[in-house]
Amino acid sequence: MPSDARVEIKNGDVKSTGTMEGDISIGDAKSSYFRADSVHYVNSRLALQVMGTQGEAEKSTVIAASLRPQTPSGSYKLGGSEINDLSYYPPRGDLLWTVTGGGINITFDEDGKRAHGTLQIFGKHLQQTLEVLVSFDVRN
Repeated sequence: MPSDARVEIKNGDVKSTGTMEGDISIGDAKSSYFRADSVHYVNSRLALQVMGTQGEAEKSTVIAASLRPQTPSGSYKLGGSEINDLSYYPPRGDLLWTVTGGGINITFDEDGKRAHGTLQIFGKHLQQTLEVLVSFDVRN
């Protein structure tokens, strides 16, 4: 069920840098370009999360993935044991989407301080469909 609650990022004092960018497509309409203004990356024993935010506060768009802690590099689909959650939050007041599928292809460096790959999210709202496809390269 869609919700207006934003994903909780368990970053504490973590300072992340990097990029997340790609396309957001709704139905047959032209896709819009997404480029994160800020990124968050957490890879600890308690959490494994990648998130990009475009815009500020209530006008922000958020794209995020939460994986099972200590998941290794690889390709994973929503519904498998490695992905806890895939999230797409449009600016407040826009349509809320139910995530119906997607996956992540993620590669970690040796010490886990950097991750890069692609994230895909499929969603639905009534008869409209959503597809998000972004690439990311994030580090702490």
